[in-house]
Amino acid sequence: MVIWDTPPELWRGLKLADSSWHGLVASLHITARSGEPMTSVAELRAIPDRGFEGDRFFHASWSSVGRPDKAVTLIEEESLVAAAAELKTEVIPRDIRRNIVTRGVPLIQLLNREFTVGGVAMRGLRLFEPCMPMEKLSGIPGICRALVHRGGLKATILIEGVVRVGDPIALRGETPATLLPSD
Repeated sequence: MVIWDTPPELWRGLKLADSSWHGLVASLHITARSGEPMTSVAELRAIPDRGFEGDRFFHASWSSVGRPDKAVTLIEEESLVAAAAELKTEVIPRDIRRNIVTRGVPLIQLLNREFTVGGVAMRGLRLFEPCMPMEKLSGIPGICRALVHRGGLKATILIEGVVRVGDPIALRGETPATLLPSD
């Protein structure tokens, strides 16, 4: 285990009593250059082994440098709400420097599993901790401490496609409830 990995048993993010959850993309964020503010966008093109077009981590090949975990970052909206409450401040999702903010998705359940975000297949690679650049760039004192053990999930893209705000998120091979036909 790498020292910045979050051991699953320490995860403080969203945990549900059962495995039947219905999640979605709450917001999407990218920045072209490291250290620059993130921009909220309505959709992103996902490219396997490269990341999101236009993002600072879009790379010729992450596998070639042994870092497939650099392609995509996700964080739970519920963790951001909890952190904001603890800090008694507003937390703007784009300031947290994650590509995908999820709603209703227990990221711990995506660890080492394949899942879909809209039509894009991904694999959860590791839970991870917030870093000091996040705190500096967000301008939110204490945000790193508030997000310890719920800082997000790093994933790799398996199948190319477009991710949009509002897209359902589901374990691969399972149909999200929002897509089931009604009676």
